[in-house]
Amino acid sequence: MNSNANKVLIKLKDKTDSGEPIVLAGQTSTSIDFTNDVREYTSKTTVDANGVPVRRYLPTRFGATISIESLYDPTGTLTNGDILEMCYNQVAVDFLLGNDESGSKVIKGAGFISSASASFGMDETSSSSFTLQVDGGITFETVA
Repeated sequence: MNSNANKVLIKLKDKTDSGEPIVLAGQTSTSIDFTNDVREYTSKTTVDANGVPVRRYLPTRFGATISIESLYDPTGTLTNGDILEMCYNQVAVDFLLGNDESGSKVIKGAGFISSASASFGMDETSSSSFTLQVDGGITFETVA
C-alpha cells in the first residue's frame, strides 16, 4: 500500500454539468453518517431459540449526511466559494467519496448542500464547513 491509500477525498459537481465530480480544493476532513430507520414488529409470542421474549426489528428507510471541512485554496478547480454558491442556489450535486487507488471502494451518490458556513479571520487561513444531505441511495464501487 502506498502513501496515497489514506487520502480519502470528496469530489463534487453540479448535477447538471457533464463529466466526473472534481476534488474540493483545500479539504481537511470529511465524514459520512448513515442512518437506518427501523420498525419494531414484536408480538406477544416473539421469542428467541431459548423461549426468552425478545424485540424484533426491520430496517425501513435509509439516510446519509456528509460533513466536509476545508481551508481556502484558490488554486483548485472547485473551491469553498463554489460550494457556498451551490448551497445558496440549492443546486443538486453528484458526489464521490474515496481515493483513486486501484481496488479501493468509493461511495457515489447525489444530494444537496444543506448547510454551509465560512470563517474569514484576520491573519488566518479562511475555512469552511459544509453538510451534504444525500438524496436517495448511494452506491459502492471498486476502483479499477
